This record gives sequence, structure tokens and C-alpha cells, in this order.
Amino acid sequence: MSNEQTILDLVATWEHGNEEFNARVWELFTDDCTWVQPGLPTTTGPQEAVDLANGMEAVGVKAIRVTIVSSATSADGDTVFTERIDDVIAADGSLMGSVPAVGVTEFRDGKICAWREYFDTATLAPPS
Repeated sequence: MSNEQTILDLVATWEHGNEEFNARVWELFTDDCTWVQPGLPTTTGPQEAVDLANGMEAVGVKAIRVTIVSSATSADGDTVFTERIDDVIAADGSLMGSVPAVGVTEFRDGKICAWREYFDTATLAPPS
């Protein structure tokens, strides 16, 4: 499986909730993988990434439905760029909000060694 297909498959699991997403994180993240998202703690390794995903569930986020707008792979094949719309789904199945995002994912030996997300954190604020 290509690196591009790997990250597309990983983000697709988010729609099914944390259990499936977390299982894939354990399979795909290197021990030193950093996951950077604005406004959230940077994680290192699969355990911290799983803890962060579980923390989102603790505040009412059940799943994230990802729609891929576009994706591309670097010339060397080790970096994948994704443009997405992430629909944040509450525990009751309702839509909490939609977040346009761009991800840059780096691979080493077929595993994710860095994942940087770029999005406007204001889109996550509750309506006033």
C-alpha cells in the first residue's frame, strides 16, 4: 500500500470512532512519531496520540468524518499532503462543526513518523 493510501485509510477510520482509529495508530505510528495540531498538545509516539484521541471523546467528540478534497505525494514518496474537511461528530451523532484542514504526513519505512495538521482553531469554538 502506498504512503498516500495509508494516511487516507487512517483518517477514514476516524468516522467509526476512537477504537478503530486508535488501533490503526498503534499499527502505523513510529515510536517517535510527532503529531502536531494547533491548540492541542503535541504528541510523541502512539500512546500519547491515543491518549489525545481518547481525551477528545471525553469532551463529547464521538468521531470525525473526513472528506478528502485533494491529496498529493512528494517526489520521493515519503511525504503526503491532504486537504480535508473534518466533520466533528458528537456522542449523539449530531454535527458539532466542520473544520477545513491540511495535513502533512511524513513516512519512514512505511510508518508515520510525523503528522502536522493546519487548521483555524476558531472553527472549533462554540457559537456565541
